[in-house]
Amino acid sequence: MQKDNRQAPFVNIGSSLLLVIFLVLCLVTFATLSLSSARSDYSFSSRGASRRTEYYQASNIAEDVLAQVDAILYKAEERAVSAADSSRDWQNELDFTQIEGTEFTEIGLEILFDAEDSSLSFQVPVNEKQALEVRLALTWESTDGYYQIEQWQLVNTAARETSQILQLLPMPEAE
Repeated sequence: MQKDNRQAPFVNIGSSLLLVIFLVLCLVTFATLSLSSARSDYSFSSRGASRRTEYYQASNIAEDVLAQVDAILYKAEERAVSAADSSRDWQNELDFTQIEGTEFTEIGLEILFDAEDSSLSFQVPVNEKQALEVRLALTWESTDGYYQIEQWQLVNTAARETSQILQLLPMPEAE
């Protein structure tokens, strides 16, 4: 009597099939994770790009305002020199409402001039929640220019929403 030591062929097919199914599931899982990661990276980078674009557009508008401020100060200085007026009265008569442009009227640009402090400030909206705030200190006797930039900063303009207060530590009751 001879014993048949052969195994059934379906056992070998079953183990290799399970291995292939496991590998396919692993590949599908890793593909899903990489797709999810790529999608979130794309979303993050596109939001960052739009924020940078908004900031640079506001910065360009602020630079345009500075160019017009330069022109106004140059004309005022030329008038003072031609009139041989060495007093500072011409500095108090500066009119920054001359600044014009369609982009300035669209954003509602308001320039605040303080003659006592010799400062000029304005805000350029970046988006609904932020604005680019620019403050200039006018320097009359300087040879480097007509002003120094004291502030060029993004500020939040939207009201901060207060949420529910979390009590992290139990507070003892006052007796």
